Amino acid sequence: MTTESTTASKTEKKNGQPTTNPGKPRAISSPNDVASLVLMQIDQVNAKKDDLTTAIKGLADTAKQLTRAYAQQQQVIAKLAKRVQELEQRK
Repeated sequence: MTTESTTASKTEKKNGQPTTNPGKPRAISSPNDVASLVLMQIDQVNAKKDDLTTAIKGLADTAKQLTRAYAQQQQVIAKLAKRVQELEQRK
């Protein structure tokens, strides 16, 4: 293996962008690159926020359904208890 092929394999590109070492911060010198990076991070935050909003709405809907079901079950239990009392009084 030549040194050129080893160097090429170390600087492979991922999705058209060169891979960087995640342990070292990337130096940005162009204001356009800074703006692009900031906008990209804002988009990532907004996407996560949208995911969280969807999850919270789903949890709220589930909580409403459980509350309705619990209230209905409480009504059924109250009716059954009343019925049992009536039957016990007849004996």
